[in-house]
Amino acid sequence: MTVTKQARSEQTRHLLLDAAAELLHRDGYAATSMVDISREAGVTKGGLYFHFASKDEICDEVQVAAVAVLREHVDRQLGLPLTALRRLVSLSRALMRWLDTDPRVGASFRLAREMGAKDARFVVFARAWVGQVHQYVTAASADGELSADVPLDIATLLVVVTCVGLESVVASGTVTLEANVVATLTELWRFIELAKPVQRTVNGRGAKT
Repeated sequence: MTVTKQARSEQTRHLLLDAAAELLHRDGYAATSMVDISREAGVTKGGLYFHFASKDEICDEVQVAAVAVLREHVDRQLGLPLTALRRLVSLSRALMRWLDTDPRVGASFRLAREMGAKDARFVVFARAWVGQVHQYVTAASADGELSADVPLDIATLLVVVTCVGLESVVASGTVTLEANVVATLTELWRFIELAKPVQRTVNGRGAKT
């Protein structure tokens, strides 16, 4: 079967994006050059610049690919009989898996950590993920899964800090986990007090606590 010119071009573009994601995830923004990306992908420098005008443009595309991973997960969850809180737990576990196995997501999170304060273009994926967390927290609150006195922004921040903090200490080597990060996060969820309010009796009437 003859491979068309367009198909070869798409294949080359995917090779470059995969190489960029691997390098950005492993080495970070500053240590990754266009020459490194072309060498890692096995594509000439001219071929690289045919597809991408700059390293920042590649970073944009890596994040677009990471957001697609997020959206695919969210869409799959829609077909499952899960509460909003269970969807939130599933999303946080999925993130830990992606950070360990998907360079597109790992690179996007590292870009946000290293470059986000300098340019908003590097936090596209991170903001999409935080936005989805907030959406689930809001839905959980509306469905009565959270206590009415739990501020939504604080609940969202708690989930974000838990996930990002775990990723940071593991990536930096500050903490060495005997188990994988997904299993560790599962245990951490036991300590996050975002459970459905307990019903108790006060003066003969039911009251949420």
